[in-house]
Amino acid sequence: MFKPLLTRLLHHLFTQNQWARGELWPFVGKTVRFDVPPLSASLVILEDGGLAMAGEVSNADATIQISPSLALRLLAKDANAMSQVRIDGNTDLAKALAKVLQSMKWDYEEDLSKIIGDIPANKISQFAQKTGQEVKVQAINIAEMAAEYWQEENPIITKKRHVEAFVNEVDALRDDVARIEKRLAKLLKKTNPHAIASS
Repeated sequence: MFKPLLTRLLHHLFTQNQWARGELWPFVGKTVRFDVPPLSASLVILEDGGLAMAGEVSNADATIQISPSLALRLLAKDANAMSQVRIDGNTDLAKALAKVLQSMKWDYEEDLSKIIGDIPANKISQFAQKTGQEVKVQAINIAEMAAEYWQEENPIITKKRHVEAFVNEVDALRDDVARIEKRLAKLLKKTNPHAIASS
């Protein structure tokens, strides 16, 4: 029931953003699955470069995995959020689709003007833009609070400084082991030079 409706919405958006078709033409027939727990949806790239909802796909060409808190940050157009999206499979396809979806604009003022007229549509558009900015700020705040909670109170996300400290400790351990191996080789050479030469 929702798939035909979403496909029509995607078709309408691509009609308003003709440039987007050119970005996706190289990937005609490819499928991308979005996993945003608990939801999952697959999109297929059509012959005209547009998008449509796909049926159940066992092997998508690319899979994009986004946590719910990250999805909020992406909707709020947080620039740092894109680097945390997990992509499996055809990364060129996933990046092209992500670029299209991020840059695509819905001209809802034009759509509204066909129903209620130009002036009311303009007023609603101004109100929506103002509200959208406020929602963006609130969404970023909520995402930051959730990330802080998951790092401090219920740690399921590791802080960057902890990961860096762990990596530094592993590097130091590797260097220490290499030094010990060299010292051990020197000691063995001094105590039994024939054993080293024959090995």
